Amino acid sequence: MKTIGQAARQGMLVRVMCRKCGKVGFFIASDLANVNGHGRSFESLKFRCKECDVVDCEVVPFDDDRDRVNKKRIVWRPVQM
Repeated sequence: MKTIGQAARQGMLVRVMCRKCGKVGFFIASDLANVNGHGRSFESLKFRCKECDVVDCEVVPFDDDRDRVNKKRIVWRPVQM
């Protein structure tokens, strides 16, 4: 996957992890594509960590296993600032 639009068409989730403190957040790829544009690459997305206030995050798309429900996973909704 190179762009958010490709991940959105596959129905993927996006994992965002802070490189400093390790906090992890999950987003639906189609939500990110609607806010940031379908042609954006994952490296071009900037996220700010809620815990340590750093803008150094790793963004990785992944396929969610919809047969197994992970009740501890919270999926965030993106907000453009």
